[in-house]
Amino acid sequence: MSRFGPTVPYDATAVRVAWETLPPFVRESVAAALGGEPAEVRMAGGGFSSGFAARVRSSSGAELFVKAAGPGNSRALDAYRREALVNPALPAGVPAPRLEFAADFEDWTVLGFEAVDGRAPTLPMNPRDLDLMLDAWARAAAALTPAPQALLDLGVTADPVDHKLRQFASLDAGSIEPFPLPPALEGRTAELATIERGIDAALTADAVMHFDLRPDNMIVGADQAWICDWNWVEVHSTWFDTACFLVAAHGDGHDADALFHKHPTAAGVTADELDAVLASITGYYLSQSYDPPIPEVSPYLRRHQRWSGLAAADWLARRRGWS
Repeated sequence: MSRFGPTVPYDATAVRVAWETLPPFVRESVAAALGGEPAEVRMAGGGFSSGFAARVRSSSGAELFVKAAGPGNSRALDAYRREALVNPALPAGVPAPRLEFAADFEDWTVLGFEAVDGRAPTLPMNPRDLDLMLDAWARAAAALTPAPQALLDLGVTADPVDHKLRQFASLDAGSIEPFPLPPALEGRTAELATIERGIDAALTADAVMHFDLRPDNMIVGADQAWICDWNWVEVHSTWFDTACFLVAAHGDGHDADALFHKHPTAAGVTADELDAVLASITGYYLSQSYDPPIPEVSPYLRRHQRWSGLAAADWLARRRGWS
């Protein structure tokens, strides 16, 4: 239990299909990529999708991190197919496990990534893991600025800001059902809507963002970290991801403000811009956390959103002098 409620066991959130239940043609494609039948399958415990994900090793020692999804898991299927396009187009400077094989069938897709030598971050985050992950993102953001042509050629664009990042404006207008707010934010809906209005300007940039940068989407090694799950990239400010990532750091008790301002992606970011992003993140997480569970998605998702929303709200409230 943390000050923001029950913590999420990020290394055990996934509800995944087993290797043995995958169609024979999927398992055969993995065996062909490995050069032999799998001798060991270590399931990935983290993640919110229910697609198959595991480190798979053959008797010869060849190893891949394998993802697979089929018709019973449309969310993961769409995400994996998108990742199969995006990953090979990432610049060399992006520290990400590289796609080594992909096979797409009529209603299944299977991907095999480089099996990097690392582990899930320690949670709550320790300073060394945090430094390695922030360094990985600094290197990735530098390689993604300006927006690489290879990603633009895939149709990666600056999509309009989603209405889910404008929840306080919707709440203030009465166009959505009210959702509970922490005490520091109560009675401030109109003010939060005004702050949130800066999200468009804050996101505008000639760069490609990850759009789902969280500690549980990273792997930590002895002297570096890798960033995974490049499914949702868009042309927007990379520092948005920095702020999103640091919500978890704030929740774990780190000085998120100091970490943000010393990060290379934060150069030139104003206090109002950071507050606009924090307001948008807070509204998004808190509103989503009260929605019903989603089929095909981990039952821990709503707890993750609630914890993250309260952590983001607390960071914003401290910056604004509300707490």
